Amino acid sequence: MSTTSIVNRLVGNPISWGVCEVPDWGFQLDSRTVLAEMKRLGLRGTEQGPVGYLGSTPESVAGAAAEFGLPIVGAFVPLVMHDRSQRDAMRKAAHFSASLLGATGKGFFITAVVVDEGWGKRFPLSNDQWKAMFDGFKEIDEICAGYGIKQVLHPHLNTLVETFDDVRRVVEGSTVRWLLDTGHLMIGGTDPAKFAREHFDLVDHVHIKDAKMSIAKRFLAGEISLLEATRDGVFCAAGDGDVPISDVVKAMESKGYAGWYVLEQDIAIVGDQPRNPVSASAAVERSIRYLATLN
Repeated sequence: MSTTSIVNRLVGNPISWGVCEVPDWGFQLDSRTVLAEMKRLGLRGTEQGPVGYLGSTPESVAGAAAEFGLPIVGAFVPLVMHDRSQRDAMRKAAHFSASLLGATGKGFFITAVVVDEGWGKRFPLSNDQWKAMFDGFKEIDEICAGYGIKQVLHPHLNTLVETFDDVRRVVEGSTVRWLLDTGHLMIGGTDPAKFAREHFDLVDHVHIKDAKMSIAKRFLAGEISLLEATRDGVFCAAGDGDVPISDVVKAMESKGYAGWYVLEQDIAIVGDQPRNPVSASAAVERSIRYLATLN
């Protein structure tokens, strides 16, 4: 078990300042503002945010990271993998994101399996569609290896790997490595602490995300969208919600995890909300204070 605070391995994600790849999410703060806030708060690195947010060439992405002294530890890449007719588009998107990430270091290629580019509604997959997804994981692994990086799968709401049954099927049917996202697993029906204990050997990367299940239940019931749930505060400061973050960290640290913890508390800047980082940064700072108590 590590004897140092996990804050020394805590990095940021632009989603905590409302920057998101989901269409029509809200006002997006510029990257220099967000990176400056991460640096000011003492975060040790960042994920890239939406594809192209930090730049559209390896040089521009590397330059953004270097300017603020924040290594890029991962890039979130939504891909259509269940539909074999979309393989060329999948490969093109994968090579583009992998080239940007590979130029900045050894961050993780974070795969989210979406229905389509517009984040369409989930539906039950056929056995062949599951097989196509699993074959897609293998192909992305090969693409990533060519750029000196590794893929991890992100279980995520509104994707095809969301629920307990989805997670179980992927664990049992594929060899893909995992990103353990505490909030998305919890809301989807998987106990993140149990996942950490039982599948530690599959986990390469961790997202710390708390959630208020009273709001999440309204999303799961179809009463509100994910964006509406986010506006209502479903993803709160770490320690303020119902996710057993302390148990997850304890499980990971006790088994020798030495990787990054990515702090995420999704927000959406909409309506008459101030278009500045003040309130978001205050919430991130609150999370950091809580996480500093976990050793």
